[in-house]
Amino acid sequence: MKNRRFIHCILLGCCLAGFVFPVAGQGGASAILSTAAEIYNEFKTAHPVADSTQHIETETVQRVSNRLIKAVTDYYTRKKATKELASFQWEVQLFQLKKEDAWCLPGGKIAVYDALIRVTQSDGSLAAVLAHEIAHVLLKHGDDRMKHILKEFLGGKELAAALSAKPAETKDFYRMAYGNGDYVGVIRGFSAADEREADRLGAILCGLAGYKPEEALVFWERMMHLRGTGRQPELLSTHPLDEARLSALREMMDEIIEKYYTPSKKS
Repeated sequence: MKNRRFIHCILLGCCLAGFVFPVAGQGGASAILSTAAEIYNEFKTAHPVADSTQHIETETVQRVSNRLIKAVTDYYTRKKATKELASFQWEVQLFQLKKEDAWCLPGGKIAVYDALIRVTQSDGSLAAVLAHEIAHVLLKHGDDRMKHILKEFLGGKELAAALSAKPAETKDFYRMAYGNGDYVGVIRGFSAADEREADRLGAILCGLAGYKPEEALVFWERMMHLRGTGRQPELLSTHPLDEARLSALREMMDEIIEKYYTPSKKS
């Protein structure tokens, strides 16, 4: 426990410092993906996965995520950069957890907590949350944080070497760097710049998936309201929210709707 408190403190310091380092090379990228898969599988073992035959929300989550995953491919096809998705092996699970949260790890490992569904209230708002989480991965925001941790606190080792030398400690750092649910609320969230980037790409993905990009505004304004009532949704622990962020999202909305949104005939 003492070791974990120490890790939490030094990672908080690294986040407050705001440093950005280059994304890991090919070897590091492979370790990032394999570690994500391992941590995701451990999370599935440690937490109850919703039974699709008993939880109607599983159908909702799969429907929304399938459309967003297709939108990711469409977006990278437009960019002529589909090779960047070659390592993605998408997986989406709904967990029976009381926290109002969702997250995505490298390679497309997505976790949604069923308590979040009661807050999103619609497919469009759920799409806004999941698209935002996917955007953080596509933009490699967690990679930047992990790279800094490796440099500052793990002797400058590559991720694979750090995992070999200090597996438990390195995996703890990894969970925190990528916002895994076991560590939500422990550290300061993504930077304001990261949030703006993820807001923009997330809204674009929503538009390409046939969801109204404005749903992102609806959802985040709802989160602001909940926080104002003294109720702090878990999602806000790693995604700082203020009026400046909402204002920036409003300003980009018209352009995103014009360029990327086509209403979907799907339900």
